[in-house]
Amino acid sequence: MPEDQQAARVESQFAAHCEAMPREMMGGMVAVQRYRDATFARAALDALKAYGPPVAVITGNGHARTDWGIPALIARAAPEVTTHAIGFVEAETAVPFDETRLIPPAERDDPCNALIEN
Repeated sequence: MPEDQQAARVESQFAAHCEAMPREMMGGMVAVQRYRDATFARAALDALKAYGPPVAVITGNGHARTDWGIPALIARAAPEVTTHAIGFVEAETAVPFDETRLIPPAERDDPCNALIEN
């Protein structure tokens, strides 16, 4: 993976974890995210081969992004396969999807509260 992409992913994971965990741990979290993306992509391609289209993968937005998530891996492994990634987001985002649907924010406590000591 290019160094700039690795750095961007580390920073994304760090922000997603409320900057409450050591930045040094984020490289491992990026590796796990990449492994999950690859596993989902392989499962989707296996399902397509076994059952034909359409195949739907329901996952979090990080895995659905078109630049380095499942769609990007499918494009590398099987360029003849068409994907369409829909991101359901609570606010405008620069994260790339084929389609973005803005939904009302869910009512919930701040998830950072569980990671930050009081």
